Amino acid sequence: MSKRHAFTLIELLVVIAIIAILAAILFPVFSQAKQAAKKSVSLANMHQVGLGSMLYLGDHDDVIQPLRWYNPNDGARSGYPSTQGFFFYPLLLQPYTKSVKVFYDPTDTSDDPAMHYSECPEDGRFDKDGCAYWYLTGAYPSYGFNRRYLNDSVPGAFGALSYSGKSATSFGSPAQTVMYAEATGKDVVSPGQPVVRQPVGYHRVDAPSFWRNPASADPAALFGIDARTQGQLWGRYDKDKVTVTWLDGHVKYVPIRSLVGDGSTAAEVDRLWNGAGE
Repeated sequence: MSKRHAFTLIELLVVIAIIAILAAILFPVFSQAKQAAKKSVSLANMHQVGLGSMLYLGDHDDVIQPLRWYNPNDGARSGYPSTQGFFFYPLLLQPYTKSVKVFYDPTDTSDDPAMHYSECPEDGRFDKDGCAYWYLTGAYPSYGFNRRYLNDSVPGAFGALSYSGKSATSFGSPAQTVMYAEATGKDVVSPGQPVVRQPVGYHRVDAPSFWRNPASADPAALFGIDARTQGQLWGRYDKDKVTVTWLDGHVKYVPIRSLVGDGSTAAEVDRLWNGAGE
């Protein structure tokens, strides 16, 4: 009768040590692969948003969609009853994108009470039954719009500020003009509201000439960066880089500092935002 050979304690410890070493090597690789997959989804989302904008242009004589317009009477009849009258660009592009998900980066899952609507402060950003679901969806997407140069601000209905789109053909270098970029509402202060602290998305980004001076940054800002000092641009995969959808529809991952033009005047530093190009 053959004798069974059992593992010794030393052999078991060696096997456990090998498994631990392999896990230590592979887990970071898996994590990096997961992040890379999410980044790819975000790039695809921004491409889809850009494509939606191109389709909008085709239906509106090359006029760019507005950042938002306001009419409290249009909510129910538009099919978006919880907009609270604010129709931000993600809602205006819904007929073309056919999805809300394309306006969200996979990592943009934060919420912040400071961004909740005053009439239903308990309803969160992703609460589809909330009284302000479509308002929050429009106001806090992951990708901000270059409204400073692509829109004109106009007095809207009922006293609220609205926007009107400019003609895309009026920009000399559409391939070098920011349309959308990764954004955050972090550090934004609305009248009568607390400061938004979490890195939730935001509907707009600002050109460099409008960036807040770092000397006046909020010392309580999370992650050591006051988002207002970089125009609400927010890199979710690299703090120094953002994905940009350009006015011609192409998408590129670029350093934030590369979006600041050379020069000292507003027109010069904003050349990648105002249509002048490099």
